[in-house]
Amino acid sequence: MHLMALKQKSLSFLALLTLISCTTDSSRQSIKDTPYRTSGVEQFFLAELPGWKNSSAFGKCFKSNSFQYLDFAKLNVTYQLSYREMIELQGQYNQKREDYFRSTAYRFLKPVEEAAFFSNTLEQVRGGVKHFHIPDVREVDVIWLEGFLQEEKGLQRLSQMAAAGLFDERLTILFSSCLSNQRLVQWVTESGLEQVGFYLLSAEWLTPYGGDLTLKTGLHIEIKQLLNPGVKVKLVTPNEKISTNEIVL
Repeated sequence: MHLMALKQKSLSFLALLTLISCTTDSSRQSIKDTPYRTSGVEQFFLAELPGWKNSSAFGKCFKSNSFQYLDFAKLNVTYQLSYREMIELQGQYNQKREDYFRSTAYRFLKPVEEAAFFSNTLEQVRGGVKHFHIPDVREVDVIWLEGFLQEEKGLQRLSQMAAAGLFDERLTILFSSCLSNQRLVQWVTESGLEQVGFYLLSAEWLTPYGGDLTLKTGLHIEIKQLLNPGVKVKLVTPNEKISTNEIVL
């Protein structure tokens, strides 16, 4: 009786080994035959810049974030978006990423999160949501932050200009070559310039695409594409020797 029970246990054990072996082989085959799955939205992303290249030659600074630049040509073909809408999409998407990264220890998005962020932002932009929106004016001054910071007393000059009311004469946009929107807001507050009421244009709004949706040299933004027709735009720098091609007038 004992010998019979032992044989039954042995047979059961062999059957279990066979089942595990078959299951393992089947799983391996299934994994091998299953294609790598992605979110699908990465087709609209340009390759992120490596750290050593994630900088502004004009601003002489490294970017505060690793921004995700979008393929405007593909977006236009797929979704028929305008240059203005794609600039908004890229800016808002990067701001959502930064908000997420600030709230978690992770520094990357899972495919499902990537797809959700992109789809949600796309829906908002197509629905008319704008993060960069200024009133209807005839003249605009664009203050290039890094241009002033390249001077020893650049911040002091900005503070003096604000105190003199020079930023009250025309609507003023504060543009940064390297800071994200959140970092730019933080800089304005820490510098005591929050009372000026700057409209902020940060680095995640730059793109290698022009308004004609062709690739250009370097990152830039055609500022008039964000404004109403006929608006006169002036780039304000400390002196004529300091300038940038990142703002296309």
